[in-house]
Amino acid sequence: MPCEECENGKWRWGESGECQYDSKSQCEESNADYYNELDYDWEYNFSEKQMEELHNTGELEVKVAKEEKEIKILFTYKETSELEEAYSKLAKSMLDDELDEYIDRLAESIKQL
Repeated sequence: MPCEECENGKWRWGESGECQYDSKSQCEESNADYYNELDYDWEYNFSEKQMEELHNTGELEVKVAKEEKEIKILFTYKETSELEEAYSKLAKSMLDDELDEYIDRLAESIKQL
């Protein structure tokens, strides 16, 4: 739940919180324990080198051990989603079709001169 700025310039915690904090950082600091109270089975913090590898190669393989249990995780990263890629191809196709149509009309106009 993020801190939100109120109309009076103060900050509140979430949509229904009271506008009581003078700054966003004060709001976040006062509510830092919110994220610590969430129940997770595992927590993993990427190193800078791992983040670079994931970004550059699109994959990162990590082995994690906790309480004598080891698991192997494959993280993957793609810059664009399949939906975005499909949209981009469709938009390009539509623009190509429009350009072809425009060129045909232009050629016809020139022939009529």
